[in-house]
Amino acid sequence: MKASNFLQLKIYRRTFLIYLFIVIVFFFFIISNRYKNARLAGQQLFSEHMDRAFSQAEDELDGVIGTIDNFLIRLNSSPVLKKDFFYFFGATPAEYTAARLRSGDMAYESYLSACDNLVTDSDYLIRYILYYCEENIMCMEYSPEGYSRCRRIEPEEGEALGRTGYVYSRDIYRDSVYRGKISFILDVAVPIERAFCQQGDIAVWLELQGVGRRLGDALDGDVEFGGITESGRHSGLLPLTDWKTGKYFYAVNASENYSYLVVAAGKAGEYMRTRIKELWVLFFGLLLVFLLITILYIRQFSADGRFLQEILRSVECARNGSFRQIRVGRRRDEYAVIAMQLNGLYEYLETLIQQKYELTISQQRTQMQMLSSQLNPHFLYNTLERIRLRALRVHNTELAQATANLGLLYRNIVKTEPIITLEKEIAITRQYLDLMCFLYDDQFLYHCDVKEELLGIQTPKIWMQPIMENFFKHNFREDESIKIIVLTGEKCGEETRLTFFDNMGNIPEEQLEYLNGCFTPEKGKRDEEGRGGIGLQNVYHRLWLYYGDKVTMTIRNNEPSGVCIEVLLRDCTDTTCEVSSQAVMEHFLGKGED
Repeated sequence: MKASNFLQLKIYRRTFLIYLFIVIVFFFFIISNRYKNARLAGQQLFSEHMDRAFSQAEDELDGVIGTIDNFLIRLNSSPVLKKDFFYFFGATPAEYTAARLRSGDMAYESYLSACDNLVTDSDYLIRYILYYCEENIMCMEYSPEGYSRCRRIEPEEGEALGRTGYVYSRDIYRDSVYRGKISFILDVAVPIERAFCQQGDIAVWLELQGVGRRLGDALDGDVEFGGITESGRHSGLLPLTDWKTGKYFYAVNASENYSYLVVAAGKAGEYMRTRIKELWVLFFGLLLVFLLITILYIRQFSADGRFLQEILRSVECARNGSFRQIRVGRRRDEYAVIAMQLNGLYEYLETLIQQKYELTISQQRTQMQMLSSQLNPHFLYNTLERIRLRALRVHNTELAQATANLGLLYRNIVKTEPIITLEKEIAITRQYLDLMCFLYDDQFLYHCDVKEELLGIQTPKIWMQPIMENFFKHNFREDESIKIIVLTGEKCGEETRLTFFDNMGNIPEEQLEYLNGCFTPEKGKRDEEGRGGIGLQNVYHRLWLYYGDKVTMTIRNNEPSGVCIEVLLRDCTDTTCEVSSQAVMEHFLGKGED
């Protein structure tokens, strides 16, 4: 039988499928929960890295603002620089150069060189310096390579330049008179890209004053930042509609000081690598445990299934009349108990069937041995009937009655069913005793005293008559004394006692001991098979074949004279103490009534 054949049994199939369902649900719950935790941990790690990058960018911008403030303080504290600044402020480059020549300050540090130093100190984050005065707007433009140029621009262009970066403005006063303002436009993208894009494969979306642009190309444009919802920008939760969302982690940082929004995206696998390794270890560990448990269950279920199918095949064979013993082996579970009970039942049924068979054979032999010859029964009945009629013609009613009793006795012996009630068996025995009364006239008397409650007990036929015949065969003496035989029957607790005794003589103690030793199943069977007799051993064997161990038989001397034979039946009901094999089998297979 294959290991998977246990699934053919409903009890194991249902149990195994429930087990698999629970295992799969539990496995899915554990793995999904741990994967969720791994994603949360990866998201948290990514957010921490982006927070550090954001802080780095903020610090860099704060440093530039500090450098500008120091520059302005130095400008106000240096009369030469301040004077040169006002030469430059509101003038054209030609006017500024002419003013310096007239003042004779060419040997001193100029404002323009100070601005160049400021831009260099800011790491070229200052891209534009705008000078707003009443007449015009002057723009100092600086490239990342350090080149600069000065030109006059229109207000609209000044506004457009202000949207390209963070604008840091200061008002300009001269002798407490407002002269205009100066604005430093910082390139925010440079520190953002420097801080975020150096963290690895990171894509950055920078939104400044309503204008957004992508920084870096580490992810090759694979992330669609346009799917970020407005609520996600403020909460940090970015539910993108694109199918690629699950591949990336997102972090949102908004600067209150510099009015920009940074959305960073990074590959989820990079930040979940450690947790994913742990998850794989857990996955294969749980899978191995579940596989081992499942293999153990399959092995146990297969063994139980094979044993259960062997039990079912044994029961099927028993239904067909073949009792096959079940090999229990080393099993000690409930199935083994059932198998051992079945084996015991099979042994009992085989014994019972054998007893029934032997009882039938024994009764047939007894019937034949009771007939002194192989005469045709109908011929015997007809002959006895003619003798009875002839006796009536000569008015010998006693002889006629005796002849009728003899014919009736033989008819009951031959035609009666093998199993009869105790009442019927006593009636047959009385017919025999009536014949003995006729034969011995006034020398013989008998008395029957059996309780009415015992008359319904089922019993084999023709076993009391051989006991009575044994009294006449071995104890009867031809003298003038009155011979008496008494049959009594009574209920003693759970036992039924039938006693046969006479007053015809005693038996030596040695012979009594020998006879009592012969009332065993083995010796009774040998007596039946060896001599074919119908003596006391044969009577006991026939009773044992029917009642089994519930019957005992003893013989003893009856004081002051005579012999007493006692038959004791245990646990007999009012109707029968036999359990037929068919009734037992039907009850065990669920077809009989309880």
